[in-house]
Amino acid sequence: MKNKLVFAAGMAAGYVLGSRAGRDSYDKLKTKADELWNNPKVQETVADTASTLKHKMPEVQEQAGGAVKKAKESVSGALHRSDKADDAKGTSTGSASTGSVSTGPSGGNPAKVEDTPFQNQDDDTRPDTV
Repeated sequence: MKNKLVFAAGMAAGYVLGSRAGRDSYDKLKTKADELWNNPKVQETVADTASTLKHKMPEVQEQAGGAVKKAKESVSGALHRSDKADDAKGTSTGSASTGSVSTGPSGGNPAKVEDTPFQNQDDDTRPDTV
């Protein structure tokens, strides 16, 4: 029911905003929208939805906060493990004590400069510049 109501409201708004039929069509649509909005069933649904949201909001906020904290811990742990692996290889990309990692846009080590992509190509495989 809620989805249908939202869809109908979207359709009505789209029609009003996109309509070139004139003032008469707008007035008819506005009257129908007012009738729909003032319908007791619609107002009951709006009140029920608002009440449900009011009662559920603290629970949702708590769950979202827990999920964000868990995600941060997961990312921090992954970065820390990656940093230790790089230390073992001798290619550290950050400080293991702080857990911070310094990487380039593609995730590589920005301190290591690689060859340009076309440097190793011969004349047969190099794209034309003309």
